Amino acid sequence: MKAKIAVATVSGKAYYKLVNELKERDIPFLSLTPRDTVPQRVKVAITTGKERHLIKHPNVLIFNEEKDPATVVNKALRLVKGKKSYEKVVIGVDPGKTFGLAVLGDGNVLETSTCSSSEETVSTIMKVLNRAPTAVSELKIGNGAPAYTKQLL
Repeated sequence: MKAKIAVATVSGKAYYKLVNELKERDIPFLSLTPRDTVPQRVKVAITTGKERHLIKHPNVLIFNEEKDPATVVNKALRLVKGKKSYEKVVIGVDPGKTFGLAVLGDGNVLETSTCSSSEETVSTIMKVLNRAPTAVSELKIGNGAPAYTKQLL
């Protein structure tokens, strides 16, 4: 699959955070400097606020280095798919000593993560709901570990 997202920055901190998020989620991307020409196949370019004026592309997202890169990556994925928001977001939780989370937007995996406590799990779920615009959100909790499920509820 050819990259449809470009990371166009010379900021070490922004590049590091964005690239780690994209690699962690196995999302192909293209690395550019802000002055590089963005190939036509790229649907979204991500850069910093300071470098925005250097990018010539119709879809440019600005990443704040102090924020969570997952937010801008999720927005980029939506734009690549031609969506402003998801019709339905499903968050699946697999309770246990370590809680597993999977987030699906319109049936596509947006992100996966693990949490070490029920408190961290609830916090992660709230963050996901705040950054994934959707008409309908659904939370599904597995019942394979009843004690941990009860802890979460």
